Amino acid sequence: MINVNKNFSLLENNYIFTEVNQRRDKYQQENKDKKLLQLGVGDVSLPLPKKMVKIMQKELKKQCGKKHFRGYPPENGYDFLKNAIVDYYKRRNVILQKDEIFISNGAGCDVGNLLDLFGLNKVVIQNPTYPAYYDSSIIAGNEIILLSATKENNYILSPDELEFDSYLIYLCSPNNPTGATFDYASLKKWVDFANKTKSIIIFDCAYESFIEDNCPHFIYEIEGAKNCAIEIASFSKTAGFTGIRCSYSVFPKNLNIDGLNLNSMWNRRQCTKFNGVPYFIQKGACYALSSDGILECKKNIITYKENAFLIKQCLKEQKYDVLDTNNSPYVWFKCPNNMSSWEYFDYLLNEYQIVGIPGIGFGSGGENYFRFSGFAKREDIVEAIKRIKTKKIPPNYEVNPKS
Repeated sequence: MINVNKNFSLLENNYIFTEVNQRRDKYQQENKDKKLLQLGVGDVSLPLPKKMVKIMQKELKKQCGKKHFRGYPPENGYDFLKNAIVDYYKRRNVILQKDEIFISNGAGCDVGNLLDLFGLNKVVIQNPTYPAYYDSSIIAGNEIILLSATKENNYILSPDELEFDSYLIYLCSPNNPTGATFDYASLKKWVDFANKTKSIIIFDCAYESFIEDNCPHFIYEIEGAKNCAIEIASFSKTAGFTGIRCSYSVFPKNLNIDGLNLNSMWNRRQCTKFNGVPYFIQKGACYALSSDGILECKKNIITYKENAFLIKQCLKEQKYDVLDTNNSPYVWFKCPNNMSSWEYFDYLLNEYQIVGIPGIGFGSGGENYFRFSGFAKREDIVEAIKRIKTKKIPPNYEVNPKS
């Protein structure tokens, strides 16, 4: 008999975003005259910069001719994009070598795929957390240690409560879902801990372009991080590439464990299991990192952050308990009247026709919390605010039975 990976049976039946979509679609089918406002999933809603699209169109059109036709791209990316990333990091006084950079087709893919490099380990994950960290670790059979991110610790984790041992440590800043951001001192504590315990930090900086405060954008801004950290970055939110797919990971050359070099291992892994990102997409990503491209992409980022600000202001006026951060497109807040996350989801859906993400979908630490997304369309944001302001939730409101 063939053996299967029984760790899959330990996962929830539905990925949180799948469950949300199913409930939304069921409601819409039963209420076709109602307009639903999508303030949930963190997909972008604004179009790509025009010049970026023209560049990609130009490169794609060249594929029609023999002279410029291109087949398989390099597994780890073209040098022109790697060099652009090197220059991008220099803006934050971080020096990388181009062969420490690996171009991929999505940060979410790398989050799970890089576990191929490791055996069974203790994995430290924030609770609440982006589901891919937890699910990937469960599938790999790892022992998971959850650290609670709460209002009491300002949603910023510290290694102080961990035993002195070696771990794989997932950190995300600005955080998804809470939006909390590590400052230099709090991130340095993690880097120092990792170096002392021979741990590896997997640092997700997918939302670094949203940072306004004086906080590190990249973990390599912290002294010693190149000895203990892998960084995962993405063009999805920075440049609106959710539908195009391009990301990158950084593996410093001096990351060594038990005589093996993680940079070499990841290179070997990618050459075996990944066929690269198309040339024209990498050209678009390269433009996104240019001076003009950064300015164009920033316009969209500003709009998304304004959206998040409008939502926060509305919720504050309605006396919601909201995490106030300047560095995130997401709004994290406590459900009113001690509602559970799904109860509040059903309330918003049935009473206001607004769709958000229940905090419980990000782990047990998200229960009684909720996430709205500033990536929604501005007109939907404005309409949702109007609906929320129409009336306060009755103290003894009884939600409909869960669907």
